[in-house]
Amino acid sequence: MTITICPRCNQRVLHNGDICDVQHECNSGNNTLDEEDVVIVGDWEDYTGSGVETNPLTQGTENKLQGTRAGVEGQREQEETRRGNRASTHRQRAHIQHINLAGGEQ
Repeated sequence: MTITICPRCNQRVLHNGDICDVQHECNSGNNTLDEEDVVIVGDWEDYTGSGVETNPLTQGTENKLQGTRAGVEGQREQEETRRGNRASTHRQRAHIQHINLAGGEQ
């Protein structure tokens, strides 16, 4: 067995030394690193229990405060994810890191 460090979450990954790459689901305890944002395309069923509901007709709508003083000063009308993307157009999922042991990481 060989131990490798995940470059994203800095957790140890235990694997067989004979393989050339590893798929690792990040689990550092930091949700910002352990999850990633994915653009919602069409309707989707929320199996994660996060409670995010989307309407495909309103995807891509812009902030109503854009161009106003409130928008310039940083007030936001829409909710954002932990990584700063709009919650109405992005969903969160677990991040799976690909570690290529033969020639570096991807």
